Amino acid sequence: MNDREIYAAMLDDDNLDNIIMTDDDGNTFEMVQIGTMPMHDVVYGILDLVKINGRDVTEDESGLVMLELDCDDDSGDVYVSTVDEDDLFNEVLEAFNALPDE
Repeated sequence: MNDREIYAAMLDDDNLDNIIMTDDDGNTFEMVQIGTMPMHDVVYGILDLVKINGRDVTEDESGLVMLELDCDDDSGDVYVSTVDEDDLFNEVLEAFNALPDE
């Protein structure tokens, strides 16, 4: 999936399809959508990693993945990147977990 497809899928409340990303080395990562959290003028997507290169993840590989979903209002360009900063990751996850259940 390209950035625009990931952005659209994560922001579509009716789309619960898994997100598939490919890294620079050609590895594919399949993730289940958990939810989104708007903060700091962007939206963060929270996902659960379930497969790497088509195989189920091991216990050591499993865990949450957070994506920053951003759109430039002027150009319409879409940017998707992983959140690697621990403090930001924890801040967004804490705010997400504080949301009331729907």
